[in-house]
Amino acid sequence: MPLFTFICGEGHSTERLAHRDTEVIWCSCGQPAARQSIYSVATLGFTRTPLDQRRVKLGAFKEASAEVDYAESKRTDIEGKPLPQDALWPAARREAKRLAGLGIKDSGDL
Repeated sequence: MPLFTFICGEGHSTERLAHRDTEVIWCSCGQPAARQSIYSVATLGFTRTPLDQRRVKLGAFKEASAEVDYAESKRTDIEGKPLPQDALWPAARREAKRLAGLGIKDSGDL
């Protein structure tokens, strides 16, 4: 006979040797105790975190920073000479916020 765990309505846990067909026993408190499943589900593997649950939305940042970098590389003055580039980090953050405001969460949304 295997050892099973039974839990009553009061939350008392009892371990007992019982026949495999035994579903309910009487707890020491006088209430019926149901047999707990001996099987548990284990999940293994890797998957991407859903977009709305990511703490850092890298897709939006990468997309925005690439757009800002491209726009900055094309800037010229009136004579056609390249202008010095701005700090990309603040500009990329602004663009990422703009894209997020449009509902774009990843480059696949474009």
